[in-house]
Amino acid sequence: MANASCRRESILTFTLCNLSIVNKTLGSLLKILIPIGVGIYLVVHIYAQLDQDQRNTLFTALRKANYWFVGLSFLIGLLSHYIRAYRWNFQLEAMGRQISNFNGFLAVMIGYIVNLVLPRVGEASRAAAITKYEGVPFDKSFGSILSERALDFVLLLLISLLTLVLQYSVLQPVADQLLSSISGRASSFILWTMLIVAVLVGTLAIKALDRFKHIPVVHKAWELKEGILEGLRSIFKMKRRVSYLIATLAIWACYIAMFWVCFFAIPETGHLGPDAVSASFVVGSLAIIIIPGGIGAFPVGIMQALMLYGIAGETGFALGWIIWFSQTSMIVIFGGLSMLLIPIVNRSSNARVKT
Repeated sequence: MANASCRRESILTFTLCNLSIVNKTLGSLLKILIPIGVGIYLVVHIYAQLDQDQRNTLFTALRKANYWFVGLSFLIGLLSHYIRAYRWNFQLEAMGRQISNFNGFLAVMIGYIVNLVLPRVGEASRAAAITKYEGVPFDKSFGSILSERALDFVLLLLISLLTLVLQYSVLQPVADQLLSSISGRASSFILWTMLIVAVLVGTLAIKALDRFKHIPVVHKAWELKEGILEGLRSIFKMKRRVSYLIATLAIWACYIAMFWVCFFAIPETGHLGPDAVSASFVVGSLAIIIIPGGIGAFPVGIMQALMLYGIAGETGFALGWIIWFSQTSMIVIFGGLSMLLIPIVNRSSNARVKT
């Protein structure tokens, strides 16, 4: 049909018309191939980081693990991400915006898989997806995500401090080492100089944006700054604060549950209680913050934490790989599917609106 209409035009028009058809075809193929390519890259990249002993431990643990518990952990992880998308709407409503929970879920999963490939870029990708398919301004969406991440960090810090206080007798060696490292960094002249310079530069940049916002180019940056600040303030302006708090607690309950469930996949760790689970959960979470994706660091952290509770190193190491593999594979699978589905789902929605 398109080719027939192209033939009635000049050679130049015919060429351009066919090029547009080729571009559309390539675009459709890329939407399918890119998510698949990202998944393959992650598998190859992660496997290449492991030495032979780690590979043997991983495969042995995967063969012997009770997959019912691993699958349950997988599903609980998905539930936590859906609740995160559901909770996101409470902040957006405070800015006069609302998105579909399904689009929010797809955007959240896209953010997670992008973070595996490009650390710290996932939040921007999540905001960009909602901007494209829901029309929420990027700056406001991004600001709401930053405030959400800040709240998550505070909650993780509170859980870490509570775990440390309640189990100080067991965790004292780790706590002393951590405090020593923090005090060493805190006394660094270079670090304090960099912090002071960063604060001064940030303050001057904000004042410059306000002072010269009448200039078109600067005005764009000023609008971005204002949108991000509005997104950050949305957490305090929302009407459904109680619902937001309940959803937040549900997210963290899911995090701990999906972590704890995997303990039952190995007989040697199935008897462990909240003390060992909370300690290894905190160590594993910190490993993911320090090393994007937690590759290598996560299972080592779990191993070190569980050794304090009498679990053999190789057993703790195997459990760490099982937990990491369960949640990473979930992000790779559903993150890739989300990249594929979000344009398809929204194209179908647009088609229904037009009819």
